[in-house]
Amino acid sequence: MFSLFERLLKPTAIPERAEPPPDFGAFFWHFARQAKGLFAALFAAGLLVALLDSTIPVFMGRIVTLITASPPDELFAKFWPHLLGMALVLLIARPFALATQNLIANQAISANVSNRIRWQNHWYVVRQSWAFFQNDFAGRIANRVMQTGPAIRETLVAMLTGVWYIMVYGTTALILLAAADPVLALPVALWFVAPSWALRMFLPPATNPAVKAKIPAQLIHAVRVILLTKHLQGFPCTRIQTQQRWPCNVDSGAGPEPEMIFRGMRRRSKSKRATEDL
Repeated sequence: MFSLFERLLKPTAIPERAEPPPDFGAFFWHFARQAKGLFAALFAAGLLVALLDSTIPVFMGRIVTLITASPPDELFAKFWPHLLGMALVLLIARPFALATQNLIANQAISANVSNRIRWQNHWYVVRQSWAFFQNDFAGRIANRVMQTGPAIRETLVAMLTGVWYIMVYGTTALILLAAADPVLALPVALWFVAPSWALRMFLPPATNPAVKAKIPAQLIHAVRVILLTKHLQGFPCTRIQTQQRWPCNVDSGAGPEPEMIFRGMRRRSKSKRATEDL
């Protein structure tokens, strides 16, 4: 069973277009379309799981109605088809849908999509000119080659499992509650609006100067530490016991500005508190 899903995508396939497009959406689609069948299957499995989960509160309400509508000794005799249908949905259909979703996400997509993106990035990078490697750090190039694949895969899988599940489950709950009483649908509607507002308030856009300045600061810090470690023997860094200090300039590798880190942590604390309250 596992090997069947693990062989659905070849991780070393060469793309039709070697160079990924620079646009953000086109960059994601460049890799996602190579496994669009798997992502479509994950999309369908997520839809089925969300719909089956939304039947659980419906079944609970139905059972309460059946118990109040008939004596306990006649419950199974009168309504056994209803109870059997609920059992089939909860004990067979729902576990089957969850297992299918996990097999697609973990066996078919997780390793194969990540490794295919890594392979194609490596295939494209190694064909660059000699000047390309001279003008950048080897570690940074290798880091992008290795981490781009898992980042794209995690984003797509999270959208098709987490976000899609919340949208389907929440919409179904909203419709069911509104059909019973429109007032009952108000908390669900607020539950939809409030997280969107929190994301709008606390997640900085990519064009924010603070976000754009954070990455260069981290890179400069990493370069300083590397250079300091590499050339440490060339510095007169013997500690002077009487002065209790280092005479060489090792403080340059202390890290990015603390205020920048504090601002990011403050925003994270506020956003976490807002999401916990919601």
